[in-house]
Amino acid sequence: MRRVLRAIYRCLGVTAVSLVFQACYGMPPDTGEVSIYGSVKSKKTDEFIPGIKVSAADNDYYNFTDSNGAFNMLLLRQDSYAVIFEDVDGPKNGGLFKQHTINISRLDENYAYLNVELEEDTEE
Repeated sequence: MRRVLRAIYRCLGVTAVSLVFQACYGMPPDTGEVSIYGSVKSKKTDEFIPGIKVSAADNDYYNFTDSNGAFNMLLLRQDSYAVIFEDVDGPKNGGLFKQHTINISRLDENYAYLNVELEEDTEE
């Protein structure tokens, strides 16, 4: 019985020390990944656009907007990002849209939310 109580007291002691450490110094910053998410709409119709390719420059990762125009990317943290929005499927998503790039720098948080409006591409 004494061994069990000692084990419980040790666990409680370690937990107390870690809570005091967090209270004094805070949680260590997460410098590993950043979530960039948001939605893409048509500037003309104000409707969400599915099938838009969303990518980060200098990175192999990309994603597509879903049926509600939403996207999400998890990228390694860096100083700045160039997020590129491209219509790669043509009129299948309701129109032809111009490519658009948004530059993001100095993220204080581990995320960025983007509301993007794409212009229709009238050139053929």
